[in-house]
Amino acid sequence: MEVQIKQCDECLFSDNKIVSEARKKDVIRTCLKENTYFTCHKATAKNMNVCCKGYWDMYRNKFNLGRIAQRIGGPNFVKVDDDHP
Repeated sequence: MEVQIKQCDECLFSDNKIVSEARKKDVIRTCLKENTYFTCHKATAKNMNVCCKGYWDMYRNKFNLGRIAQRIGGPNFVKVDDDHP
């Protein structure tokens, strides 16, 4: 499992988020209901499947993959930028 190494400048969990507070709550509720994580929108734009750092910090113990990743020594923190393979 990969997690963004730091929150991006438009992170869902920052004051500069690009969605409304209502949409943020809906995203979180859906992720928790589906037992998954929120994919960093900058990673999605690069066709990468990387968990949002803000989501990881708040909810890593609330979804199965997050709990498993921690138990096996993860996750793998990555930097989502032009240098990422």
